Amino acid sequence: MRFRRRWHKERKQQYKPLKVFYDAERVRQAVTRQLSGRFAKSFSLYLADSTYYIPSYEDAVEIINNSALDRKKWAKDRFDCDDFALVLKSHFAEAAYAEGKRRAAHCFGIVWGEFPTPHAINWMIAGDGGLLFIEPQTDEVFVPDKRHYGIWFMMA
Repeated sequence: MRFRRRWHKERKQQYKPLKVFYDAERVRQAVTRQLSGRFAKSFSLYLADSTYYIPSYEDAVEIINNSALDRKKWAKDRFDCDDFALVLKSHFAEAAYAEGKRRAAHCFGIVWGEFPTPHAINWMIAGDGGLLFIEPQTDEVFVPDKRHYGIWFMMA
């Protein structure tokens, strides 16, 4: 039986893609630098791994689009914002597992904050080193702005 990639379509590439990895300290520095001034007093960043793979923006969007989460319905206290974010995080974990040659998890996690009301969404560091937020209920990927403040917890 031949292995079929679930997350990425096979592409004929003329070049060998660059694999970018950050250690946990570099991830912490990128998060702190790019979200400076938006943290709650009790902010906590939990990085579970020592090394993270920085996917290209295109590969990350492909995983997001293939998740089909944007077609799920929100259900109060049963499948709400934190559940959407957790499921999308799990899709990235599965994609990393399927790419057995890669030695690290995606730099992708969950963030809780005032967006502008208490809400959970996802975050990632993309191939260019920029931090992005993802609304898993709509698949929207965007740069954090002044509406995203009071961040009290992030995990990857």
